[in-house]
This record gives sequence, structure tokens and C-alpha cells, in this order.
Amino acid sequence: MKKSPLGGIKLPSLSYPFPDLKSTYAGRVETLAKQWLLNDYVNMPDEFKKKSEKYKYWDTNVGHMAARMYPYASFHRLIPISRFLLWGLSNDDMYEDASISELQCIRERAVSILRGHAVRENENELFNQLRLQREEMLEFMPLYWMTRYTNSISAGFEGMQLEYYYKAKMIFPGVDDYLAIREKAVLVFPLIDLIEIQSGHALPDKIFYHPDIQRIASLTCRIVAIANDYFSTWKERGKDVMNLILVLEHQEGLTTTDAYLRAIKIHDDYVTEFCDLSNNLPDFGIYQKTVTKFIDQLGTLISGHYSWYVNDTKRYLV
Repeated sequence: MKKSPLGGIKLPSLSYPFPDLKSTYAGRVETLAKQWLLNDYVNMPDEFKKKSEKYKYWDTNVGHMAARMYPYASFHRLIPISRFLLWGLSNDDMYEDASISELQCIRERAVSILRGHAVRENENELFNQLRLQREEMLEFMPLYWMTRYTNSISAGFEGMQLEYYYKAKMIFPGVDDYLAIREKAVLVFPLIDLIEIQSGHALPDKIFYHPDIQRIASLTCRIVAIANDYFSTWKERGKDVMNLILVLEHQEGLTTTDAYLRAIKIHDDYVTEFCDLSNNLPDFGIYQKTVTKFIDQLGTLISGHYSWYVNDTKRYLV
């Protein structure tokens, strides 16, 4: 048992049957991420600068996050991975209150830049970071992979747009609706794509979009989303409705402790399904070993994400 993010309440820790590893490049990548914050992220609106203090970017430690979630990646492959992680957190914070129409404009520009179009002179650093992501990622991955990654970024914005209806009016969604929306908004689909940068093998579309692989991807998103909710309930209470523990409290009339326990049960059921699917894969022929490696590394991503919360980041501390 461990103390939860809510003072005084004791809850089971989340646990996984996956390796918990950390790259030896963590320190080097963290130094690089802090250089980006100092030198690149200065070209941002004043609103972002206020948020950067609120969300503790300097102590977020995305370099350590990358090192735990992608422990097999070379230093050079960790660079675009870490660049995405910092961009993803910053983008989510920057546009957390943006309207559906505002998000649509940002989404269209993000997709355009990831397809190779130029950044406009008046656009903030988040757009330039997308340009850099594309350039760095294409050093390792083919264009068809870049299309998948772009679609994953677009899906993340779609999730943010779907969240807006509930967040703007502080209306709690149903549990099923919450899980479906959060699967996209949590921006884990790009993290799944980045596994292939780590491994150096981009699965063909016909393999990647197989129903079993897509279900495993969906489960990965939901597992990571619930882990995020586990640690962020305290800071979202009264300010946000897109948190599974808060949704369960409201929709099912549960106490905070019971809502946590119910969320952990949903989480654990997803982990069980992930393992069952992983252990009973169909025959992918010559790609069998590559698929198995891909899924094994998804498991390491999941456990690494949790370990980052527990060991490395101060983003969720009071």
C-alpha cells in the first residue's frame, strides 16, 4: 500500500507485469530538454509563461520520462522522442481551455506542418517544434510511418475537441463516454508510434492496423490515461471533469476511496486484456518477431510511465 495523491487516503499502487527499466542516457536527454525550455520555448505567449510556472516544466523531467518509457532507444533516437514529450505536455497545457473552433484551427496547422508545410512567421514555438519533430523523425522512419504519426497527433486534437463540451460546462460525461474520449485526448497514440523509432522497425500498415494490434493500442492509451488520473485527481478536483475518479464519484455516487478502487479495477482489467491479447497473437508471418518486440516494448512504456510519476517528476506535487 502507498499514500495516494489525496492526503490521508491509502490505496494500492498500480502494478504491471512488465519490465521497469531506465536508459543510461536519462541525464543527457534531460539536459537537452532543459536547453529547449531555455532557448526555444521563449517564443511563446505570456499565457504560456504563466502556465510554465504553474505546471512546473523545469521539474517535469521529460528526459527521465523518455528514458523510462523508451529505455532501449539510442541517444539520437531519444531526441525526437523527448521533443515530442515536452511538446505534448506544453500543447495540452497551452490549449486546455481553447474552444472547439480554436482547436480545429490549431489541429489543421499542426497536421499541415507535419505533412511538410512551412511554419508561419507569427506562429508560436509549438508549431516550430512540430517542424523539428518531422525533420528528426524522418531520419529514422519512412513517410508512411510519418502519416500514421500525423494521424495520431490529429486524433489527440480531436479528443481535446470532444472534451471541450464537458469541460466548458463542467458537466461530467458517462464512464464509457469518458474512456472513449480520453483514449484520444490523452495523446498516447503518438507514444505508441514512437516505439517504432526506438526499435528502428516501422510495421507495414496492414500489420499495424490489424484489429488485435489496434485493440492493444487502445488498451495502452486507456491504461496510461487511468495512471495519469490516479496521480492528478487532487489538482483537477473542482477545476476539471475529465478524470475517471471524479467521473466515478459523480456518476456512480462513490466515495473518493471507492472511486479510486473502481478505477484501479478498470485499469487492472485492461492490463489483463493487454496480456491476454499479447500472449495469443495471430500469425503475422515474417513480421511475427517484429510484432512481438513492438508489443513487449509497449509494456515497458506502460511501466516506465508509471515509474516516472513515482520517481522522477514533480509536476504533480503540491
